[in-house]
Amino acid sequence: MPNKSKLGLIILTFTLMINLTTLAFSADNPASTGLSFLKLGAGSRAVGMGEAYTALADEASGTYWNPAGLTNINGTELIFTHNQWLQDIKNEFVAIGFRAANSTFGISFMSNTAGGIEQRVKASEEPIDVLTARDIMLGLSFARGFGSNISYGLTVKYLYQKIYVESSNGFAVDAGLQYTTPVNGLKAGFALQNFGYMSKLQKESTKLPQTMRLGLAYQLPFQILQGNFLIASDWVQIFESTSHINLGLEYNFINYFALRFGFQTGYDDKGLHAGFGVNFSHYQLDYAYVPFTSDLGNSHRISVGVKF
Repeated sequence: MPNKSKLGLIILTFTLMINLTTLAFSADNPASTGLSFLKLGAGSRAVGMGEAYTALADEASGTYWNPAGLTNINGTELIFTHNQWLQDIKNEFVAIGFRAANSTFGISFMSNTAGGIEQRVKASEEPIDVLTARDIMLGLSFARGFGSNISYGLTVKYLYQKIYVESSNGFAVDAGLQYTTPVNGLKAGFALQNFGYMSKLQKESTKLPQTMRLGLAYQLPFQILQGNFLIASDWVQIFESTSHINLGLEYNFINYFALRFGFQTGYDDKGLHAGFGVNFSHYQLDYAYVPFTSDLGNSHRISVGVKF
């Protein structure tokens, strides 16, 4: 592709980002959306880095963060994540990404289960029943390179939620871009998430947590003790709610052991993130820890990845 054409595409992309940013700030702000499990994140590496992963996504969990990142997959990759979240909420995520010809495809599944919900029809010491709420997401992703330094991707998701005997379903779309800049080691990313529609749950409509993410990731050009440093940042705007700045740092020692830290702004009950990863040839084990204040407890997330 001619250089002028590439430059024009880059300018057009960043113009679109600016326009969408303006739209985000001009939207209504009721600070309430449904299907909150779609905001929990996927993969322990990303969470350990404070969820600053839009530009960095380079494996199967890119189906969640930025589908454009699937173009970094060579062959086939599988990832499974278990998230022991607050108040005994269990969150599971599994994704597979595989290359076919000049494109990359992904399949992802996320489930969220919250038990122990007490049912009452009037004030009483004992509930009449104990309910369970369940949410499910099934996604199909596609990604492809455009030239030598731009990739784009799309994820189509089926959504389902059930509380007691009431249920609803719908569809949503994610779209993303990644750009390898002329600066050595610097990448940029952009993603739109959860744009779609849900049927009514009983008589109430469910608003999806529509989100825009802008990110940068930079591989530092020096080594310390045979290891590499990677820094990343994301600006995240949930269109009808809040915005956040995510910061992440990873130290990778000879591609065997990784130590990670992250921080998120804009939350009342969390900020610091931490984690580590161990690489065994075709196998990857990652762990992320997120402490919460206000006696909410802590989140522990474990991921296992396999490359074929």
